[in-house]
Amino acid sequence: MQVLHVCSEMFPLLKTGGLADVIGALPAAQIADGVDARVLLPAFPIFAVA
Repeated sequence: MQVLHVCSEMFPLLKTGGLADVIGALPAAQIADGVDARVLLPAFPIFAVA
């Protein structure tokens, strides 16, 4: 199974509420169960790599 989580925040990168905690932990738990889980976040300038 493949799962793509699309969200606006993820702990520890950006956190304003509980969503960041869930998206920070859920994909790791799914991967441990054999799921191909990935996270898609907006390209905020503070995360840009030169």
